[in-house]
Amino acid sequence: MAAAWEEIRRLAADFQRAQFAEVAHRLSERNCIEIVTKLIAEKQLEVVHTLDGKEYVTPAQISREIRDELHVSGGRVNIVDLQQVINVDLLHIENRANDIVKSEKTIQLVLGQLINQSYLDQLAEEINDKLQETGQVTISELCKAYDLPGDFLIQALSRRLGRIIHGQLDQENRGVIFTEAFVSRHRARIRGLFTAITRPTPVSTLITRYGFQEHLLYSVLEELVNTGRLKGTVVGGRQDKAVFVPDIYARTQSNWVDSFFKQNGYLEFDALYRLGIPDPAGYIKKRFKSTQLLFLRAACVGQEIVDQVEASVEEAISSGNWIDIATLLPSSLSVEDTGILLQQVMRSLRKNSSGLVFSDTIVVSEKFLSSCADLFSDTMQQKAEKEMKSNPVNLITEEDLKQASGLENSYANKKDKKDERRKKATEGSGSVRGGGGGNAREIKIKKTKKKGRKDADSDEESQATSTGRNKQPEFPFMSQEEIQDVLKAHMQDCPEELITELAEHLIRPLTKTYQEVVRSVFTSSTSSSGASRRQTMKDLQEEFSNLYNNIRLFEKGTKHFTDETQTNLAKHLLKTVCTDITNLIFNFLASDSMMTTENYSTITNEVRTKILGKLPEDTKGPLTKLHTSLNGKSIEDFLSCLDSAVDICGIMVKKGDKKKERQVLFQHRQALIEQLKVTEDPALVLHLTSVLLFQFTTHCMLHAPGRSVPQIINFLSGKIPEDQHSLLVKYQGLVVKQLISQTKKTEQGDGDTTDNLEEEEGADAIRKELQEITTSIKDLVLRPRKSSVTEE
Repeated sequence: MAAAWEEIRRLAADFQRAQFAEVAHRLSERNCIEIVTKLIAEKQLEVVHTLDGKEYVTPAQISREIRDELHVSGGRVNIVDLQQVINVDLLHIENRANDIVKSEKTIQLVLGQLINQSYLDQLAEEINDKLQETGQVTISELCKAYDLPGDFLIQALSRRLGRIIHGQLDQENRGVIFTEAFVSRHRARIRGLFTAITRPTPVSTLITRYGFQEHLLYSVLEELVNTGRLKGTVVGGRQDKAVFVPDIYARTQSNWVDSFFKQNGYLEFDALYRLGIPDPAGYIKKRFKSTQLLFLRAACVGQEIVDQVEASVEEAISSGNWIDIATLLPSSLSVEDTGILLQQVMRSLRKNSSGLVFSDTIVVSEKFLSSCADLFSDTMQQKAEKEMKSNPVNLITEEDLKQASGLENSYANKKDKKDERRKKATEGSGSVRGGGGGNAREIKIKKTKKKGRKDADSDEESQATSTGRNKQPEFPFMSQEEIQDVLKAHMQDCPEELITELAEHLIRPLTKTYQEVVRSVFTSSTSSSGASRRQTMKDLQEEFSNLYNNIRLFEKGTKHFTDETQTNLAKHLLKTVCTDITNLIFNFLASDSMMTTENYSTITNEVRTKILGKLPEDTKGPLTKLHTSLNGKSIEDFLSCLDSAVDICGIMVKKGDKKKERQVLFQHRQALIEQLKVTEDPALVLHLTSVLLFQFTTHCMLHAPGRSVPQIINFLSGKIPEDQHSLLVKYQGLVVKQLISQTKKTEQGDGDTTDNLEEEEGADAIRKELQEITTSIKDLVLRPRKSSVTEE
């Protein structure tokens, strides 16, 4: 024993010497950090840095401190707050908190907060105290008060109902917890209140006035009604429109509804509303389950009324008359409901009836409609015959020609007097038609046929296709107002709205029938006047020949001029004579489609375009090129297009001869001379004289506008005696001066009196000088000198 104590004393002395001895080797702080870092990297040591970097903390220590802090905080702590206390990164705290939640079932992580069972028990005790005080609490209020989600609260509190919380969760509305005393108190209030009600009362009004909890009230009310404690029914379900109807009122209400329906055969929804029935349609279906009813917009009617209307409609249709069912029904039914009832009746009669509905309430038989249409048959025939006599087949016509005339008038008003006077000369030179000689051009005109089309009787489909491609004109028969006047005169007992709708219904079939009548009258008049048609063909042939010859001769005259003047003359010829012959062809082809006009010269560019749209495809192409060539600059191009159009239309043209040309030249010259003799207008005298001198010297006809007169006079230089040419040039200068003075006078109007007097004196002098020379100018043509060149 002594030896053992001696050994202990020796060891204590060695330990004391070691403590007081100086250290030979010591690790620095940096070496310690490197060693720890190495150990952490090799995963031999698991520690976490603190936020200030001065300490290492093990995960177990973090978990221990989290549990301690949760206990200190009363069972609920925020993870963010733990970071400041433990002084490590939030990520490590979250990881350790998740590990704690997984390992311990008594701790939960909710919205970033750790909560244990002790806190929930304490929470349940507080809620129970509040519940016992108020009788009910709502989960929404608890969510706001404790800052916890509703589903978590319901789950946590449901486990503690009956153990800590002495109450129950509303099964209909799981957001409310109430006590048995609260339910009993409300049941007593509800029972007393609804027992005292003697008339239909909206449930929502009672909830607002007495402060009932809505879901609890409906649950208790249904229980009391089902057990028979309350005598009444809840109409409208659990809605804002729900109404409690006591049995005493319901019995009186049902008796009134049964009595009214038995006497009248219908029920109005408004009447049931006034009785306090919020859902009339549902009430009627429930009340009259076995009765056959027709539900309308604002009422329902029994089968007796439906049968009565059906019988009346059937009688009207079979007798060929009309009937207004509004007179058979109660006046309280709206027009819309009457229309719905009538549509239902017509659907049931559809297979065996032939009637139409007008004005929603009137049924008209097909026989009656046919009799109305027959009233117009005589008028239709007379109108068709009158129209054929006064204006044979007029489609292109009045509307188109009026529009064209309006355009021409507006253009003519903008032109000055100079152009108007020269236009007269132009018309004179272009209006001559050559007479037919023995060897004149012979023209044979064939009636065009649609290629590839079979006989109409055997191919109705082809006929329909052709009709769609080449639409026939539509002739107006009567306006809707005129049809109404005729119907009113023959049917005084019909109401105004029926007359109006009948006219609207009849206007299209009457117009269609009238087209057929007009076509039949046209066909009969055409077939009965074969000789007249042959005469028309002969006249067309002669007129086409004359125009064609004139174009050829006028073209020859234009070739004596330079390019610019020749182009202007060609454009003028295209706008006048070439347009006339084009209109003649268009008018002839349009007559096959019952489209024509009395005077083809009135056909405008717009009308030709309309005719093109109605021609068959094989004819439309060449005629479109012909129509387009009128806007060009070349007569040769126009004649080329004219030859193509003539071929496709079946018009054969033979060449003329020199004798016919000489005859046309002579007639043209004589016509201009006759016009020159009677005119006293200086501008027209100059125009006619220049054109006639051109014909004398070149033996060519010339169709020139007024603006080309200077170029014609210039051309005559060297071809007529010098004194005659000088006289022409002098006369031209006076005419220009006169036109300029007239233009100034028109533009200035009433200006300075002194200037006006001077201008008037100058104009009078020009006028006198023109009058003196006019006779000499005319004599250049009317009395040519022997030395001048004359026509052979």
